[in-house]
Amino acid sequence: MSIERIRAKRKWNKNGAIEGLPLQLIIMVVIAGVAIVIILAWLAPWKNKVDLNSVSATPGNIPRDTTTSVTLTTWDTKDNKLSGVTVVLDGCGCHASGTTNATGVVKLPLKPSLPPGTTSGEITVTATYSGSMSVQKSTIIVVT
Repeated sequence: MSIERIRAKRKWNKNGAIEGLPLQLIIMVVIAGVAIVIILAWLAPWKNKVDLNSVSATPGNIPRDTTTSVTLTTWDTKDNKLSGVTVVLDGCGCHASGTTNATGVVKLPLKPSLPPGTTSGEITVTATYSGSMSVQKSTIIVVT
């Protein structure tokens, strides 16, 4: 096949470039951009709108055989206090649960006990939030 026939068939210009390629490239970029926007809009409902970022307990250590009020605070990923979080404390002979108020705080009374011969124990704090997605976080309170 001769070069003239190829040029006639493919519409090559004298510099060796295919005519219309920039237009085709622009069309492909626009289509790809529109496709990305559509895919991101489709995935938006799956994105966490509110997430349980952290849980903190005050005091961090609790003496055994003493009734103590534990204050738990929950935050979302934007460091805003998060209400409606179910908090469960379990361990060292204790089981307590509650839901955080509008300021992201819940106070629970505890009186932990330790088995004979042990010097410390742990109370597991589990916080569960069921907002746009269900999220669960855990932390530990040490009993001495």
